[in-house]
Amino acid sequence: MQPTPEDLLPLSPATLHVLLALTREDLHGYGIMLEVARQSGGAYKIGPGTLYDNLKKLLKLRLVDERPAVADERRQYHLTDLGNSVLSAETERLSSVLREARRALRLREERQS
Repeated sequence: MQPTPEDLLPLSPATLHVLLALTREDLHGYGIMLEVARQSGGAYKIGPGTLYDNLKKLLKLRLVDERPAVADERRQYHLTDLGNSVLSAETERLSSVLREARRALRLREERQS
């Protein structure tokens, strides 16, 4: 039975960043590492071991698929429809967490003033 996107939440930071890196285009491993660093403004860097461990897990869950290397090109990774759905569900979950955190902080500030 295929898991629902919500069954796969929450995502680890590394998994979230890998899926996010693949939203714009298919990338090879080094390209994913560069895109993660770019999207996070350099605040989050993913090493090769973490990247390939995550890719192995994502391939098994069918959130990402692999495009075989052609000629001299490196193998590329592609975000699947399920991967896109999981990323969307995680984005909604995180938005909800942020809304609640902002509300709680506002209430705390109001009580303290």
